[in-house]
Amino acid sequence: MSPITVCLIAFLFIFSAAVAGMVIKERLPEHLLSDESQAIIKAARSVVVGLAALTLGLLIATAKSSFDAKETELKDSAAKMIALNRLLGKYGPDSAKARTALRQVAQSGIGVIEKIGREGMNHEVAGGEGIDRLLTELMELPERNPGQAWIKTSALSLGNDISISRWKIYQGSSSTVSPLFLSVLVFWLMTIFFSLGLIAPINASVICALFTAALSMTGAILLTLEMDQPYGGMIQMSPEPLKMALKQFR
Repeated sequence: MSPITVCLIAFLFIFSAAVAGMVIKERLPEHLLSDESQAIIKAARSVVVGLAALTLGLLIATAKSSFDAKETELKDSAAKMIALNRLLGKYGPDSAKARTALRQVAQSGIGVIEKIGREGMNHEVAGGEGIDRLLTELMELPERNPGQAWIKTSALSLGNDISISRWKIYQGSSSTVSPLFLSVLVFWLMTIFFSLGLIAPINASVICALFTAALSMTGAILLTLEMDQPYGGMIQMSPEPLKMALKQFR
């Protein structure tokens, strides 16, 4: 399911818990909602609020750090492609096939990122024929003098780094948020809103406040899920670094 669908379901569960609390409150005997009972309910809610707030905050911070790391990885890969292209340019005419393979790798990377953004990750998208062809062309470069030998060694090192970065990018395309973890977090939020409904007066302003609070909580979850899938959705990484690298090849 898409992050928006997941968050819509989470919102319905969370807000419904608050409404359920209000409905049940009207049917409970008064002694079950005495001042002492409400004090215990508030104390229990405070424990869950602290736990949920800490967990959600850490989840957002982790997703942001992961997003930044993946963005850095993409930029680093593009920079290495530019460096490799310039090395091959100094190598001479014999590097023409390798430069063509490198250009195709950049073009393929742009297409793959855009396709993942539209359709999501799949095994067909993660094919590695282009990078394999590039490495093969680099290994077949002749070494006619010490300068070409040094360039070939450096080019192979850069090509291997690009290959590793490429697989890191694909591995980062899928979500790392556990469905079980997300379900537990939603349950905690449902508990909080149910307890609020038990002690809240029933009027339009309270319902609007609970609605807004539930929407805010699901918004935080949406933000986390979107950053956890940086190549698709509303918050997604741009293939612009690869496009800039491709312009340098001309």
